[in-house]
Amino acid sequence: MKISSSLRSLYKQQLEVNSQLEERVKEFITNNKHDNWFYKGRIKQEESFAQKMTTGRFKPEGLEDFFACTLVVENKKSISAAVSLIEKHCDIVYQRPESSSQTSKFPDAFMFDDLRLYVRLKSPDSNPEKPWNKVIFEVQIKTFLQHAWSIATHDLIYKGDSISWGKARLAYQIKAMLEHAEISIEQVDAISHSSDLATIDPKTQSWKDILNWLLETWPKELLPQNIVGLVQIIYDMIYFLRISIEDIKSAVEKDTSLGLGAKTMNLSPYEIIVKSISKHHSTQFLAFLNDTNPKRKGKIFITPEMDLHEQIKNANQHRIVYSSFGNHAQDS
Repeated sequence: MKISSSLRSLYKQQLEVNSQLEERVKEFITNNKHDNWFYKGRIKQEESFAQKMTTGRFKPEGLEDFFACTLVVENKKSISAAVSLIEKHCDIVYQRPESSSQTSKFPDAFMFDDLRLYVRLKSPDSNPEKPWNKVIFEVQIKTFLQHAWSIATHDLIYKGDSISWGKARLAYQIKAMLEHAEISIEQVDAISHSSDLATIDPKTQSWKDILNWLLETWPKELLPQNIVGLVQIIYDMIYFLRISIEDIKSAVEKDTSLGLGAKTMNLSPYEIIVKSISKHHSTQFLAFLNDTNPKRKGKIFITPEMDLHEQIKNANQHRIVYSSFGNHAQDS
């Protein structure tokens, strides 16, 4: 694209200060954002700058998105936290859309309308204002679903060297579907109680029973953060050992009544459960460990602290995954 010397000069005049601005914005966002958020910044290219000027809608010396960045969050519930992060370090000059509760879109329109904040970096209290503190720049805040749509369809709608009604139509149909998904994610608790979803299958009921028992038996701080992961392990163990959740509850409760079981402080809930099963359902436990049928799935993780040396001494080692038992240490 041919670019006039005057436009090239205007571009170069703004490039250095916006490059300095980019470094400072990247630093404060990456140092303060949540670990699972995503940040990306960019300086507008010379050709893009020149083409935007030809629209006649912007002042060349103060283009609001000469430098722009994107902050991507999990879902719409996290957008307010992202806005708070930006407000802590920047003054918001204006935003689009102006309000989250109002829109200029018709109900049948699904054009781009992600939140865009137009901001300036706050000046340090103890230092004089720097040139980059005067520059307005754009911060887009969007969810991962919105970001995915933007990446996948941006060139189909806004750029390129061809025009296709069909491509644009498909892009906006996809946006409509993703908007529906966003609403479902945001309102998952309420929607899950709707009449069509307020049902339960036997497996889910078993998982809920195990979860409730774990929470009733151990303080939450002694359970893993991913309690559902432990629930799944116990559910699989029930299947592998051919016992029931009631068998596991009974075994642990018997040991707990003797001052062991859930009262054991040097073992995790998982280790306590396995130790109690090996003691009170030893027949099923050893039958599983000694089963050489390759079609029978499953392994059990055992640690030295469980003190199960006698039970596993002559067991089929392919059924066991353990951390260390002297010369028997094994990776599986």
